[in-house]
Amino acid sequence: ERFRFGPRNGKPTAIVCHGTKGHGALSDFLNKHKVTVPDRLLEQEMALQAGQRQDRVEEFARFYHDLHDYPDGGLLQESLAEIAGGMRLDVQRAASGSLSVSQVIGPVMTSRVPPRDKRVQYDATLLPRLDPAKDYAASDVVTLAMKVFARDRRVVSIDADLATTSGLEAGVAAVDQRRALNVGVAEANMMGIGEAFAALGGNAWISTFCPFFDWKVLRRIAVGHQERMEAMAAADGWLSDGHGLDLTLLATGANLETRTNGATHMGNDDNTTFDAMAHLKMIDVSCPQQMLAVMKWVMEGNRGLLYVRVMRTPSAVLYPSDYEFEFGKGAFIYGSRDYDAVIVSSGRGVHEAIAAAREAGGVRVAVVDMPSIDEDLLMELCSSGKPVCLAEQNNGYILQNLLKVQYQRRHTQTQNALQGVLAINTLSDAGRPQFIHSGTYEELIEAFGLTPSRIANAIQSALNR
Repeated sequence: ERFRFGPRNGKPTAIVCHGTKGHGALSDFLNKHKVTVPDRLLEQEMALQAGQRQDRVEEFARFYHDLHDYPDGGLLQESLAEIAGGMRLDVQRAASGSLSVSQVIGPVMTSRVPPRDKRVQYDATLLPRLDPAKDYAASDVVTLAMKVFARDRRVVSIDADLATTSGLEAGVAAVDQRRALNVGVAEANMMGIGEAFAALGGNAWISTFCPFFDWKVLRRIAVGHQERMEAMAAADGWLSDGHGLDLTLLATGANLETRTNGATHMGNDDNTTFDAMAHLKMIDVSCPQQMLAVMKWVMEGNRGLLYVRVMRTPSAVLYPSDYEFEFGKGAFIYGSRDYDAVIVSSGRGVHEAIAAAREAGGVRVAVVDMPSIDEDLLMELCSSGKPVCLAEQNNGYILQNLLKVQYQRRHTQTQNALQGVLAINTLSDAGRPQFIHSGTYEELIEAFGLTPSRIANAIQSALNR
């Protein structure tokens, strides 16, 4: 009764039971999804449970008393009382020697919980310095950076059985193995554990191949994140600043990166699928230096739910060492706005786009890297009257967002903004999503017209029309 009717301000409270539904009482009656228990049966049940509880108290009291007969019995009694306290039980011994065990209820929160400082503390001088003349795998950058970031105890990683592709476990475990967990082939468990660490205030990172993240679990996490944000915003909410979830989904094998693993492992559809998930921020990393910059951005804290797609095989460094990532912003990585045409891409596709721009002959072609959707830049490019090629090694994530932005801004932007857009991606000829079967990287980009020469030819054809 005290638990049920005690004062509270909306903070969730729960009675957590360890047992079997209906065990020890009305098993058959209660073994349904929903039941309405008549008063007489409820009274019978409460009496039975009270009797069972009293039996356990008496058994505990006898064991507690018998500890006197053991060496160091007093210390054992103190330890037992401490364990009981952790179970929210208060153990009192009367002068007569009798023992009473009562339940401790509360404390119930009646004010907002204190704000959380989510900024991860680290020594930036210890972060890796990348040689622009070398190629790096994203996993190597993650490992080196996590050896620095994970010195803050709030940083934790949970991998499934593909830990070597992310670099998380090796980096965090180098600092503290207790915060570098691996759940094996149990991606749903991985996601739930990551959510738990994030709810406790941690900067949690989870990782597996792009197609292996569980949509159902992710949706539930996103619902919980939204509820937390609503509680923070409400005037009478129980949460305060910093109590959102900081959870990064490091998605490896993005775009055509898994190569011969084929349709079951190929991440060409994950970003278009997860783009429908509320509160999930999508980032497609194109460069080792950009990977490092994204990690630094995440460590600022309060970034929410992030889906970070990374390349599995090594790639060249595209950005300078002072590059800073900003969510929702694209960048001219090659050429400028005054060029004749523009290729927009992300991830590994940016490298092919730069090669295409260099192969375009007398045509000046710029390249925009768009790791996260830059709505303003998209509309600016598509309203310029110049050919804009969206070259994507997936089912058209940037294209999908361009269409949404065009619809949302139809009253303020020209209706002809899509006339100069050329989309090259892994959609079928009918424009339908599809999965990609096995092939080498070179075979796959050729099959979908995403080689540098094919992209350059497509742009030249668009200019000649």
